[in-house]
Amino acid sequence: MEFNANSLSQIFRIPDADYSLEHLLRGHINTTYKILKDRKPLYILQKVNTDVFKNIDNLMNNYQMIVRNFIGNNPNDGVELKIPDIIPCKNDSLYYTDNQSQHWRLITYISGTDNGSIDLCEHISYQGGRAFGSFLKGVSGINPASIHEILPEFHSLEKRYNDFSKAVDLDMVKRSTFANEEILFAVSRYQSMKKIPFLIENGTIPLRLVHNDTKLSNVIFAGSGKAVGVVDLDTVMPGSALFDFGDAIRSSANTAAEDEQDLSKVRFDIKLFEAFTHGYLDTAGDLLTKTETELLPDSALLLTYIIGIRFLTDYLNGDIYYQTKYDDHNLIRARVQFRLLSQMESELVNMHKVIDHLMIKIAD
Repeated sequence: MEFNANSLSQIFRIPDADYSLEHLLRGHINTTYKILKDRKPLYILQKVNTDVFKNIDNLMNNYQMIVRNFIGNNPNDGVELKIPDIIPCKNDSLYYTDNQSQHWRLITYISGTDNGSIDLCEHISYQGGRAFGSFLKGVSGINPASIHEILPEFHSLEKRYNDFSKAVDLDMVKRSTFANEEILFAVSRYQSMKKIPFLIENGTIPLRLVHNDTKLSNVIFAGSGKAVGVVDLDTVMPGSALFDFGDAIRSSANTAAEDEQDLSKVRFDIKLFEAFTHGYLDTAGDLLTKTETELLPDSALLLTYIIGIRFLTDYLNGDIYYQTKYDDHNLIRARVQFRLLSQMESELVNMHKVIDHLMIKIAD
């Protein structure tokens, strides 16, 4: 089923009006539409991908818990951050199920733009860091145990590597020959990625409620470039702040698109890394433990590796998880991550120096 825009007010608690739909191509998982009235965007309509999010009730109950308890305004930190609210159905359900058993939800629209249409620079990276640091603070009062684990082991290195190894062994769609170089790269880096997962497992790194999908396209920016909102809350679950930071660096310090085919354009920019880290520590630095702060650079390598092998695994499995536009799309995405990871490895010492410098600067 595809929605008729003018039937929205019959289902959801919104005024009757002449609405129109605009299909948004952002995101890899759900199908998303912008709902407009007189060309002004008011809402976001999403068809939830139940192949990924199998328990819609747990997903939406999580969302409601986060929205109700989020602290988005903290004048002491200069933080003003919005997250999208749920607009319930007229029967008070948090989502609508159509006659094809597809689940739809309506959420508020946050005015602004994501980084897909904004030039990446130090200011934008800094604002992205502030946004995700503010988000960490905003959910810090929510007990992680109250949130359902929607995607178990989402950032688990062991799970993702096991999934990758299985995909290589099965070679279901006979693509391994075309990805031999990437497979060898992934295998060669696995052992060096185990430090942070080990410290999480033994409790040295604390469990927190975190976003888990902190690419810059999930930050909404005002025209001035100021970050005003964070979206895509489906993956908010118990995890590590290092997951959020590391995942964010993939997009905030990468000079190229996630699917750039010309790998010479993929570059890890240490200045963008410093800008994002500065923003993140400005807003969330007082929440982090000493160990978490020291391992921020290492988390960037870990999450870039994990996302890289996830793209590669999906390519080997026949593109069953991420939406793709062409046959090698996931392989290209994996190549970008591995190119970025190689550059991060070369800059790791300098990344740690940036952390040391910023901690001194913030303390002064």
